[in-house]
Amino acid sequence: MHPRHFYPVSATPATPLRAIVLACAMLGAPSAWAQDVQATTSTDTGTSAETATASIDQVTIVGSRARNRTVFDSSVPIDRFGTREVSNALSTGDVGAALQNLSPSINFPRIESSGASDSVRGIQLRGLAPDQVLVLINGKRRHTSAVLDTESSFAGTVPVDINAIPPNAIDHIEILRDGAGAQYGSDAVAGVINIVLKKARTGGAASVSYGANHTHFDPTDQTLTDGQTVIVNADYGVPLGEAGYFRFGAETRRRSPTERAGPSDAGWTSYNFTPADQALDGKVVFKSGDSRQRNHYLFYNTQLTLANGLDLYSFATLNERTSDGSAYFRYPGDPSNVLALYPNGYRPVTNGDKRDLSIVAGVRGSLGEWKWDASARHGSDRFDYGVSHSVNASLGAASPTRFKLAGFDFRQNALNVDATRSIDIGLPAPLSLAVGAEWMRETYTSSAGDAASYAAGSFTDAPPGAQAGPGLRPSDAYDGSRQIRSVYADVESDLTPRLLVGAAARYSDYSDFGSASTGKLSTRYKVTEHFLVRGSLSNSFRAPALVQTGFRFATLNFNADGTALQTAALLPASDPLARSFGAQQLKPEKSTNVSLGLAWKPAAATSVTVDAYVIRIRDRITRSSDLQSDAVTAYLAANGRSDIQSVAYLANLLDTRTKGLDVILNHDLAFTSGKLNLNAALNLNKTSLDKVRQSSAALTNIDPILTLLTETSLFRIKHASPTSKLILGADWQAAGWGVQARATRFGELKDFSYDSDAPLIDGIPAQRFGAVWSLDLEGQLKLSKQLTVSVGGNNILDRYPQRVRQTNNATYGGALPYNFINPIGVNGAYFYAKLNYTF
Repeated sequence: MHPRHFYPVSATPATPLRAIVLACAMLGAPSAWAQDVQATTSTDTGTSAETATASIDQVTIVGSRARNRTVFDSSVPIDRFGTREVSNALSTGDVGAALQNLSPSINFPRIESSGASDSVRGIQLRGLAPDQVLVLINGKRRHTSAVLDTESSFAGTVPVDINAIPPNAIDHIEILRDGAGAQYGSDAVAGVINIVLKKARTGGAASVSYGANHTHFDPTDQTLTDGQTVIVNADYGVPLGEAGYFRFGAETRRRSPTERAGPSDAGWTSYNFTPADQALDGKVVFKSGDSRQRNHYLFYNTQLTLANGLDLYSFATLNERTSDGSAYFRYPGDPSNVLALYPNGYRPVTNGDKRDLSIVAGVRGSLGEWKWDASARHGSDRFDYGVSHSVNASLGAASPTRFKLAGFDFRQNALNVDATRSIDIGLPAPLSLAVGAEWMRETYTSSAGDAASYAAGSFTDAPPGAQAGPGLRPSDAYDGSRQIRSVYADVESDLTPRLLVGAAARYSDYSDFGSASTGKLSTRYKVTEHFLVRGSLSNSFRAPALVQTGFRFATLNFNADGTALQTAALLPASDPLARSFGAQQLKPEKSTNVSLGLAWKPAAATSVTVDAYVIRIRDRITRSSDLQSDAVTAYLAANGRSDIQSVAYLANLLDTRTKGLDVILNHDLAFTSGKLNLNAALNLNKTSLDKVRQSSAALTNIDPILTLLTETSLFRIKHASPTSKLILGADWQAAGWGVQARATRFGELKDFSYDSDAPLIDGIPAQRFGAVWSLDLEGQLKLSKQLTVSVGGNNILDRYPQRVRQTNNATYGGALPYNFINPIGVNGAYFYAKLNYTF
C-alpha cells in the first residue's frame, strides 16, 4: 500500500451521448454464434430453483463456437449465472464485487488509500493478475482501462474496468475457467468473462435501493454508520419488427466514503517532529476505506431483422464516474507543509474523473452453408487525475491548493468478421468450423498537469511539486499507437458418440511486438450420458498493453523499510534514465495452460464438477521495486534528478506456475411449498516462482547490492491471494417469498510486515492472516405481481480480516490497522433495502 499518489487523466470527450444516439440507428445483435445462442437461452425470469436446475444444461456463448454446446457437455469448465443470481450479488452496485460473490475463482481486492485504485479496481481469476483475464460483452472484446495499476499486489497491470459496465444492463454472466488465447486472443490467460446484456423485447423494470455500512470498529472502539449508497435505475424494451428489440436503460449510484483508519502514532515520521506533530498522536488523521464515488450509466442493446434476412445489431455502454480518495497525512512541521495555509497539517484529497465508452455495431447473415458476422467497435477510457486540499510547498503561501496532476486516454477501434458452418463428414455429429479475422488499432496518450503541479519554487528546503503528486511534466507526456491483425480457425466435432475433440489456432501480428501463433486442443469423453471427463492443453500470448509501454508518473511512497516517505518515479522501459538502471524493451508474456476435470449428474437435480489446472507464465511483466539507496541518490543527483529519490520501471522479471482445483456442487429440491437450490463451490489455488530476474550489469554499476525485486515484493506475488475460497449458497423461492443465503470463506493469506520483530516466513518478517467467513442474507416479499421489496445484508456478522501487528509501525502509523489485500475488505457489515417495480 502506498500513501496517495497516482496518476490519470484528461482527454476531451467527443460527446459520447451523441455517439450512442447515432449508433442506435445502426441497430443490431451480438456475434453470429452469440445471437443464435441467445435466441435459445433462458431469460431467467422463472424461479431460482428452475434456473439453477437448467443452468448446467443451458447453451453457452463462450468455450465453444458450436451453437448447441451446453455448460455440461463442454470440454472446458464454464459457469453460467442467471439474472436472479446476478441481481442478488449486485447489492452494492459493484460488478466486480458481484463476480467475487458468485465465483470462488474470482477475487476483487479492495485496495485502500491507494491513489487511482480508489476509482479503478481489477478482478483476479484463478489468482492471476487482473490483465490476464479477458472480458467480453455479448461475445465482443472489452477495452482495458487507461490507468496502470501501481498500487496492488499486481502492480504494473492494466485491467478492464469491470465496474464501468452498467449493472442493470446485465442479463447473465458466463465464466470460462480455462486458457483461451487461441480462441479469443491476448489476455485470455486465466480465462474469459462474458457479460450478456438484456434483450427482452417488451416490458421494463425500475428500482431504487439504499444501503450503508453499520459496523463496530475495534481500532477506535466506535460503532460507525457510513458508506451510504443510493442506487436508482430503470430499463425498458421496445419491439422492432417481428423479432427485433431495442432495450435501453440508465442507472445512477452515489456512495459516501468509509473511514477505517486507526489512531495515529506516526508523528515521529514528520521531518521536524514538532510539538504540533506530536500532539496529533492518538487522533485519527489518516484515511483508509472506500472513496466517495458517483457513477452514472447508460446502455442500449438492439437488433433489427431486415426483409432479406440480415440482422443489424448494436450495443453500447457509457460510464461517467467521479471519485474522491485520500493521500497520506502531512504533519504541521513537515517540509511538505506551508503553515500559513495548513497550521494543523493536511491530508490531500485525490480526485478522479473518468469516462468510459464502448460502442459495437454490425450485421450478420447467411451465405449458403455459412453464417457470418461483421462488426466494428470503439472503446475509449479517459481518466483525469487531480488533487485538492494540497500544496506545492516550494511555492510557499502563494501555492494553489488544487491541481490537475495528469491525464490519460486509451482508445481501441476494431473491425472483425467471423463465419461458422457445420460440415457433414460422416461422423456421429457434423464438424463445426469457425474462421475469422480482426484488425485493431490502439492509441494511448498522456497529458501534463498544471504547471504548479510539478514546479520547483524558490523555497528550496521544501519538496517541489504538488503533494500527492507531483504532476506529469510536458516533457514526460506520451503519444503512441499500434495496430494488431489476427486470423483464427476453430474446429470441433464428436468423433464418436462419446468422444468430442476440438482444436483452435490463432495468428496475431503486432506492429510493435511482432507476431505469434497460439493453439488449443480440448476433449471431452462421456463415460455415460451423465458422467464425463474433459481436458485441454493450450498456449497463450499476451503482448504488453500499450499503456504499459508509455505510462510514467512520480508518486510519494514509503522507502524500502517503511520508515520515511520518498518521491519515486515510475518510468517506461524506453526512458533513458530507466535504461541506465537496466531497463529493456518489454517482451510479450507467454503461457501454457493444462486442465483436467470431470462433470457428473447423479440425478436430474444434482450436478458435480471437478477441474484441476496448471498455468505456467514466462516473462511475466511486473513493476520493479523502488530502486533506492545512497548510491542511487548520488547517481540521480549527478544526472540532474535530485527531485526524485528512487526509480522503478516495468520489466519481464518473472516465470510463475499456478496450480489449482475447482469443485462445484448444485442440488435442487422441493421445500415447504417452494423450491430450494443448494450449491457449494470451492477453489484451491497456489502460485510459485519458477524464475526471477533480479539484476543487470547497468544496475550493478550503480549499486551492486540492489535487486530489481525485493523479497517483500516477491512474497506478496506468491502469498497475497487466499489459498482457498469456499462459497456455500442456498436460494429458496415460493409464490410470494424468496430467501437467499451465501456464506463465503476466504482462506489464509500472508503478507510481509514492517514489524522487524514479526516471525520470519520465507526468510522475511511477515504475518499470517487466518481464514475469515462472510455471511450474506437477502429476503424478498412480492407485494404484487409488479412490486417486490428486498431487504438484506452483506457480511452481516460484521467480520474483518485479522488485525495487523500493532508494533514497530506495522500499521503505517495507524493508517491501516487491517490487512488491506484481503478480499473481504475492511468495511464491515453492509445492510440495504430495495424496491423493484416491473411493467
